[in-house]
Amino acid sequence: MADSYSSKLQLWEGWQRDAGQRLPGAPGPIPADLLYTAETLGPPLAPGPDGGEVEPYSLQWFLHVETLRHQRHGRWIPSVLEFTKHGGETLLGVGATLGTDWVQYARHGASVVVCDPDGTQLPLVRRNFELRELTARYLPLVGGQLPIESASIDVVCAVNHLEHLADPRPFVDDVYRVLKPGGKVLSVIPARYDIDFWHRALSPWLLFRRLPPAREQAYSARSLRSLFGRFVEHRVHKRHLRRADVPHLWRLLPSSFLQRLVGRHLVLKAFKPLSAAIPASSASAA
Repeated sequence: MADSYSSKLQLWEGWQRDAGQRLPGAPGPIPADLLYTAETLGPPLAPGPDGGEVEPYSLQWFLHVETLRHQRHGRWIPSVLEFTKHGGETLLGVGATLGTDWVQYARHGASVVVCDPDGTQLPLVRRNFELRELTARYLPLVGGQLPIESASIDVVCAVNHLEHLADPRPFVDDVYRVLKPGGKVLSVIPARYDIDFWHRALSPWLLFRRLPPAREQAYSARSLRSLFGRFVEHRVHKRHLRRADVPHLWRLLPSSFLQRLVGRHLVLKAFKPLSAAIPASSASAA
């Protein structure tokens, strides 16, 4: 994939290694290492690319993040999020990310709109797109609502967002509003019953590792279907698990089976019903 771009190192003027990058309009510096680890889905404190020789926010840095996210740690992402299936459609990407997933939709012909919850990472997403000579619309959430016309979006993909909301129902209602009838929502959300949940439940027998703190906002497949109850044809998949996180004997089992059993993320696919195109007055008259 890197062969498609210039091999020349492209720096972002004003970047400072020690202080982190202060984004335009952001309240303070955002550590590049923190963004790197979160986006690649790698283990905590994973080293940066090439031992730090690649400058953060250069094209090479973004490509390295993409490679780790889609070809190593999150190899399930391209197929589950359907990067190649939405050419010619308008796709809304929502979440605090570097835009690594949204770039793939644009590369495959989708018209992409990016909405960052607080707008602080939009400059990074824009840079990720512009370094690849791709275009998108960049919008912050306005008062917690999507600044988009009703029934104007074909696909909404929400990543790294739902779990940060104290009450996600208004956001889900807004997703329903902006989708066209028959439109699809894709969402990646932390799973409640993941490998760490079962480690804690069986802690008297599984004390061989330190566990991260329990996540406050995590969902079961049932609670996720309930939250998106206005949608139809729900499909929920469980994905993402490192073999190092499971007991040794479990590692003999197929990786796909382990992910479905104790994976860390749920992926929801659901549709806005076509009946939403029928005016309420007409439906009641019928």
